[in-house]
Amino acid sequence: MKTLILSSLIIFQLAANSLAQTLEWKLEREYLNRNIEAWDISPLEELIISEQGTLHKLDTNFNLSFTQSRKGFGNISKIDARHSLKTLIFSENQQSIGFLDNTLSFQEGKIDLAQLSIGFATQVCYSDQTNRFWVFDEQNARLVRFEGVNSSVARSEISNLMAITYSDMPSTMVERQNQLFLFYEGVGLFVFDYYGSLIRKYPYESALQVYPTEKYLYILEKDSIVRFNMKLNKEESVTLPKEGIEELRVFGNKVYLKDKKGVSKYSLIRLK
Repeated sequence: MKTLILSSLIIFQLAANSLAQTLEWKLEREYLNRNIEAWDISPLEELIISEQGTLHKLDTNFNLSFTQSRKGFGNISKIDARHSLKTLIFSENQQSIGFLDNTLSFQEGKIDLAQLSIGFATQVCYSDQTNRFWVFDEQNARLVRFEGVNSSVARSEISNLMAITYSDMPSTMVERQNQLFLFYEGVGLFVFDYYGSLIRKYPYESALQVYPTEKYLYILEKDSIVRFNMKLNKEESVTLPKEGIEELRVFGNKVYLKDKKGVSKYSLIRLK
């Protein structure tokens, strides 16, 4: 019996090691900048960053395309570039949202969140449609979805989030496929449907960040990334190519990793 158990453990360990070695990193580009305050990747795989009062857009080769001053808007806490022709930026200290065109110019002015009856916003994100966006109101522990950049009409609300999550405020939030993903560092990931009902909780307590795509959850941990297939409930892990990774973005087999030195673009290749 002991021999059988020992053999089973060895086989399991070999299978786990084999799974971990089915993916390999290939560095494609690197953008060194220690002053990045916020960043995102557009659907055209352009890197958009904010640093020291300036916005930059870099092409797929990380060559500079556009630069615009964002002085007067405040420090940018978040950039959401999921809609390529209308990038959302958020300033927590100014409690305002702006929308940028393809040249990083303000195309529709700015929104003062206080005028939308928001107590104090700490997170915002785009909805799947360009004219909709979510705001997390920390002061009132609620999520509000607004429709219309100009009219900014509240269309739905998730109230009393603390009773659902038992946590103060999300570290990040993003909408994918009409589902809203709220990640609380040290707690886990909460997924809500289009109407604000809780669908599922993923208890990734050791995660630094969770990034959803159409099919996968990418869970950033200290030394590795776990890729979880939401349809098949299967996961695989790959060791990070370097230490000190703070954030990630994923597009297809391209993975963008940010550390204190800047942003690196990798391909994640499956070994045969």
